[in-house]
Amino acid sequence: MLVKRNKPLKGQIHQLRYVEPDGGERLDMDTIISKWFSSTEQKVTWAISLAFFIMFPIYFAFFSSFLPSGAVVIGGSSVTGEWDVSFQETDIATSEETQFLMDGEEYIFEYTFEDIVPNLGYVEITVSHGETDESGPNPLAQDQCDNAVGQMRMGQVNDFVRPGSTTEGDSGSPNNCPTSYTMTVLLMENYTGESYTDGGQKGEIEGMWVDNGFGRGEYRCQITLETRTGDNPGPGPSPGPTANNEDGEEITVSWRVVGVEVSVTQVVVIDA
Repeated sequence: MLVKRNKPLKGQIHQLRYVEPDGGERLDMDTIISKWFSSTEQKVTWAISLAFFIMFPIYFAFFSSFLPSGAVVIGGSSVTGEWDVSFQETDIATSEETQFLMDGEEYIFEYTFEDIVPNLGYVEITVSHGETDESGPNPLAQDQCDNAVGQMRMGQVNDFVRPGSTTEGDSGSPNNCPTSYTMTVLLMENYTGESYTDGGQKGEIEGMWVDNGFGRGEYRCQITLETRTGDNPGPGPSPGPTANNEDGEEITVSWRVVGVEVSVTQVVVIDA
């Protein structure tokens, strides 16, 4: 309850005090204020707070005047300017399968990826074999590495970037033992992983580097094994036991799903 102290006079400030219902009295406003500034520490605290209260709006209002001549600060997804764009790659998932194939045999290696959360850059499929039976019984026979012909069957994957992707491969030269090769399925248009600088809106640049849901589904890699036999030196082939005896090879297919984090950095551009 509020009551007046003393009879008010003309031109005099009314002083109020708080009276508790039980008759007790609270401190009036003058006493409260005097207690706020009753010690040196309190006065210093209030002075610092007041300084910050005054200086912060002034600092942000005149921030641009503190920059070097010709410098401009740019930021926000809708601002147009020059941007440094970089990429950080992370292995999201890996898998591996090994099968023994005979000459002429076909086998389909399968791998499924369904996670829609990560932003995917590409999927690598590596085909390798160790040439375990190349030497043969005849030491004069020339080594000939077997050929594991690979072809990706992408019909069960929702989509991928066709330009730049490699969906076929083979072991290459018969003289390169052991052998491996990698096929790459791209999931972002024009993605190379190299940093660059570009102009435009930040949001538009960030929007260029998303997978749009590509790359989810079942990957199928069909491998056909072609065995190669070495021959004795001479004008014609060496039949029978004089050639390398090739029964088959252990073929390993490895899968690597690569995620990409895109960084579009806010920069300060200073005119020369």
